[in-house]
Amino acid sequence: MSAKSRPAVRPVVGSRLSGLVSGVETLSQPASTTLPVSALQAGTFQPRVHFAPEALEDLARSIREQGVLQPLLVRPLTGGRYEIVAGERRWRAAGQAGLSEVPVLIRDLDDSQARLAAAVENLQRENLNVIEEVRARLQVAAAALNVPEAEAVARMFALDRAPEADPEAVARLDTTFGALGRESWRSFIRNRAAVLNLPEDVQAAVRTGLDYRKALIVGRVPDAAARAELLTAALAGATVHDLRAQLAPASAPAEGWQAVARRLSHKRALDNLDPARRKKVERLLGQVQALLDGE
Repeated sequence: MSAKSRPAVRPVVGSRLSGLVSGVETLSQPASTTLPVSALQAGTFQPRVHFAPEALEDLARSIREQGVLQPLLVRPLTGGRYEIVAGERRWRAAGQAGLSEVPVLIRDLDDSQARLAAAVENLQRENLNVIEEVRARLQVAAAALNVPEAEAVARMFALDRAPEADPEAVARLDTTFGALGRESWRSFIRNRAAVLNLPEDVQAAVRTGLDYRKALIVGRVPDAAARAELLTAALAGATVHDLRAQLAPASAPAEGWQAVARRLSHKRALDNLDPARRKKVERLLGQVQALLDGE
């Protein structure tokens, strides 16, 4: 069975989330009209920020042959304009294909509904990169918690530490992420959510296919040149173990010395040792000092 004819798996997400936050059910309703391509504009809550030119051209070629098969979800603005809530990629490809109009489903959605609908629509697609999927899941979480997207991760961490503070919010997250599948919200914030804080060069590599676990290791390197070297190794096929091993020689000694320095900075660090161990530490410190002085 070809990829085009294979039954989709992710579209059930929309039906599962229907009712959790109003507005999602509009994704499954039929189109009611068409609108000029020029009357539409990109959506505010689009999780997808990178549109590969080759993939857009492939979609444009398909649209030239078959038209736009799935309507766009839009919401009205002032002045006869409409904002795309779901379907920006189809809109871009339709423009490339030379279409003057596209099928649309017009709905009056508030920001919360639009954000959730955009996220769910994107999660139904199989070609999202990790960063786009994480952003979409974060938007769903933010809508479920009724907080701004920028506050969603901190809110989830707070609920993870103290679930008794808001059991209803915890239950809502459990239900929402259960409908999304793949991972719990706790796993999400402890693992993949961190990709959104990676340096831009590492995020760019993730968008083109770098495994997020490797990206999280590379992203720990603050120096741009050293990070670029490690990123090259990751893209060349280095494993997670390989990358950690490359980091260890540079980071472990520094971290070890910092830990020793912190302990020795306490006034009673040596006083609390028994005489034999204190004498040994003092001897080792003397050897270190001699090495630093070049003796």
